[in-house]
Amino acid sequence: MNTSLKRTGAALLAAVGIAAGGLAATAPASAAPPNQPPGQGGPQQPGPGGPGGPQQPPRPPAGPGDLQLTGGINCYWKGWGPTWDNLPGWRMHRWMQVKNIGGSTMTNVRVFELGGAETWVSIPRQPRGVLRAGQSFRAIDTTWRGCWPSSVSGYTIGSQTENLANNFGFWANVDQRDGNRLPVPRAPQPR
Repeated sequence: MNTSLKRTGAALLAAVGIAAGGLAATAPASAAPPNQPPGQGGPQQPGPGGPGGPQQPPRPPAGPGDLQLTGGINCYWKGWGPTWDNLPGWRMHRWMQVKNIGGSTMTNVRVFELGGAETWVSIPRQPRGVLRAGQSFRAIDTTWRGCWPSSVSGYTIGSQTENLANNFGFWANVDQRDGNRLPVPRAPQPR
């Protein structure tokens, strides 16, 4: 009995020590030393007024990257276009885009349309698949003549660990309108 009580006590102390070490490791690095109010002690960071001027609070570290997939299908009436081959009529616009709503850069970002193609994020002057914090990329952007029941769905994924709850989407349209299936009118012929 005595041996098992000692082992239980040692295991309990080890668990408390591990938990305390985990809490200490997650404490903010800019915490004030013990027995000092916040804002005193520790290294001073020069603010806009120089070393003796007002101090700026330290920036919090950037959060992890987080991809969010959005999309939709819109039906609209298109008026006369700039050319004769672009007659007025109903149009259906399908789109799907990914946005990095997190605080860090995501790499190897791809968008997959279910039943369609895989699209790599491709932003000018950036490596393929890179999506920086706050950036978005429209992977699917198509316009069709007419409006009929249709849908667009897909998912996005990157190399970093992130919240997967907002990486999948499904959008549908149930409207049905005729497009402009009429032939292009001919210009009057000179006599």
